[in-house]
Amino acid sequence: MGKSHLAVALGIEAVKAGLSVYFANAGILIERLKKQNSEGSLEDKIRTLTKYKLLIIDEMDICLLIVIGAHCFFQLVSKRYEKTSTIFTSNKSYGEWGEIFQDQVIAAAMLDRILHHCTTINIKGEATAKERKKHGLTIPRRIRLTFC
Repeated sequence: MGKSHLAVALGIEAVKAGLSVYFANAGILIERLKKQNSEGSLEDKIRTLTKYKLLIIDEMDICLLIVIGAHCFFQLVSKRYEKTSTIFTSNKSYGEWGEIFQDQVIAAAMLDRILHHCTTINIKGEATAKERKKHGLTIPRRIRLTFC
């Protein structure tokens, strides 16, 4: 089972328990936040996303964010901090999040909030070993899920 599948399964269970859940691909979410910011309605979008009891942000390692995107995303994480739950999926270690956000300071501040009350699950994925070998890759895949 992959990180996205696990996050979706947890989201389904949360819905069954009566919680509101929103699932978003990190890259698409960041683009939407940037657009809302340029239109002057970022606060409205963040307020809407803060209403969900569980926000699942998938594929944190895919999106390389420009400064404005990192700033918008930081605002979202800060507004949700200690109020609602968030699941992040990523193949990157926390130490590599500075690369994702292209800003070590924002990454560190965000991780302070994310890691304060979280559970992290690291999965070494041998289920995809056959697929990696097919493509000539031999490095074991590590999956990281963070529940806040």
